Amino acid sequence: MVLLLLSPIKNRRFTDRILAQLKEYILSRQILPGERLPSEAEFAETFGVSRGTIREALHILEHDGIVRIKKGPGGGLFLSEGNLVQVIDSIFFTMRWEKISFDTLMETRKTLEDRIARLAAIRAGEEDIHEIEQILEKMKPLDLSHDLFVQYDTDFHVALAKSAKNKILLIFMVAVKELHNRVVNYSELHDHLFPAAREYHQKILDAVKNKDPDRAAEMMAEHLDYFETHYRNHFKSTNFSKERSDNV
Repeated sequence: MVLLLLSPIKNRRFTDRILAQLKEYILSRQILPGERLPSEAEFAETFGVSRGTIREALHILEHDGIVRIKKGPGGGLFLSEGNLVQVIDSIFFTMRWEKISFDTLMETRKTLEDRIARLAAIRAGEEDIHEIEQILEKMKPLDLSHDLFVQYDTDFHVALAKSAKNKILLIFMVAVKELHNRVVNYSELHDHLFPAAREYHQKILDAVKNKDPDRAAEMMAEHLDYFETHYRNHFKSTNFSKERSDNV
């Protein structure tokens, strides 16, 4: 494997330089998620340092969820498929530790999804709209289990964020929706929440198809307000440190 963007280390602390250059190498998109990375020996030769120094840097990257070290046949060093779950775990722990309220999470989600809805109405293409339509089709059965409905609901909001064509907003949406799912017991709202969600999702999609950002944002706001109103009694004056501790 050709090692681009990497150069021998002469100054500074070896491990810090390796970490910085390897991260830059990954961010340059010359390595894709799941792709094999150069071996420990190759890195050591390229950087002009000991394998022990390389090993230390790689263990740090593994701990951070950036790389995966696989042992045995077919093993080696690989770029992780993604470490968003670890990021979400860390945020969730912080929320419980700081006693951040459900209201604060809702405020964050409303702010985020307002912008997503507007951008989706401006930027969504035919493929994006088709993907969202397929998700809404899956949500139609009235006897759908609440677990499946929650999954499709998540798929809808993530697909909408994807259609906004802003990768940072997409990452934030995935994280916020996952955090939301961890603290909300949707089964308690099955009879009230799901029919309304179907209706609001369709209205949001219609606005996106009509290239109407104001309408899309309006329907998203109504959708989240409806959810918040019907769930507020359960979470009133409750913080994350007292709810859903089994998820940490």
